[in-house]
Amino acid sequence: MKTLRWSWPFLLVGLVFLLPWGFWIARPERTLDIVVVDKTVPYENRIEHRSLFWLLRHLKIRRPEGGRYVTDRDYLGAFPGPKPGDPPEHTTELTSARAVRADLVYLADTYGVYHDDLLSGEPMKAALERSPRIYGGCEPAEAEAAAAAVRAGKTLIAEFNTLGSPTGGEARATLEAALGVHWTRWIGRFFAHLDDASEVPQWMRRDYEREWKKPWEFTGPGYVLMQDDAHCEVLQTNLQVEPIGLTLHKEDAAGALLADARNEISYPYWFDIVGVEKDTTMLATFRWHTLPAGYVRLQARGLPVTFAAVTRRTAPGLGPAYYFAGDFADNPLRDTPIPLAGYPALRNWLEGTKLYPSEDSFYWCFYAPMMTTLLEGVPSTVKGRP
Repeated sequence: MKTLRWSWPFLLVGLVFLLPWGFWIARPERTLDIVVVDKTVPYENRIEHRSLFWLLRHLKIRRPEGGRYVTDRDYLGAFPGPKPGDPPEHTTELTSARAVRADLVYLADTYGVYHDDLLSGEPMKAALERSPRIYGGCEPAEAEAAAAAVRAGKTLIAEFNTLGSPTGGEARATLEAALGVHWTRWIGRFFAHLDDASEVPQWMRRDYEREWKKPWEFTGPGYVLMQDDAHCEVLQTNLQVEPIGLTLHKEDAAGALLADARNEISYPYWFDIVGVEKDTTMLATFRWHTLPAGYVRLQARGLPVTFAAVTRRTAPGLGPAYYFAGDFADNPLRDTPIPLAGYPALRNWLEGTKLYPSEDSFYWCFYAPMMTTLLEGVPSTVKGRP
């Protein structure tokens, strides 16, 4: 009896892990034909789509050919060379034939690979200054392929920076029509340290000094808004915006899609400002929490306090087209699988209650639950598969 009394805590701990593992093992597999486009792969970390593939594997979504989706194989775009610093070994583009055959086309990132990005080697850090492009931008034929998928009734998802530079005007117009949004050319990002020259791009500082005719002397956290190279606005925390300056809010139209996503979550990375067309619905919005000085600055630029974060365009005879107005899938999540049922929900709860805060909070609290629901609603057209 004494032995049993001491062993029950270990049995309980074992059950805590064995039950979620067993439920995950018992979860049925599902086959979906998913095409992911990621042209921004200067290094092997593939950070622009790695977290998406982690979720695909966790949800046990299989390839039409069988087997799991593999981060370094099952995408289109740039494939890095064998050593850090090498240019892309090869590239692949999206075609109309491939797009219309897919169940889901996901344009994760089309910014591309640039000469100076390859110079950091092992640290795998993007350059802070502009340099010649090696590969990148959504080509007109690829934009037409994405639009063809929508016309074929398939699901399309696009993220920031699909509409931005270096994508040209013809491809952008095709994508805007398919997604039901129009780009204002304004982009932005939060920086924890505006005075950190190793984080804030040099071209951003230069554009500010050119427009304002004074040096960049900002310190502390804040947001930088850019429109091409012509306009630069800086909103400093506690001067123009509140400590949590920009948050995502679920709209009633989202319904079940965002039912498990956390509301009013802060967003920490790149975003852009887009307008929506009449047949496009805003499912989630960004909202500025400004101080009086910040509100004046936004008004002077003609920028809204509330703007689209997640949109969905639906029309008779067309597939749904979603636009995520932020770099949503860009996340430093490790590629290590965690075969435990309910793990994403657990991380959502831990992050939301601040018991385990991390830079991954947006992923677990908003992106992962949204994408889980979205993926579960994509119909499979793979014959002979569930």
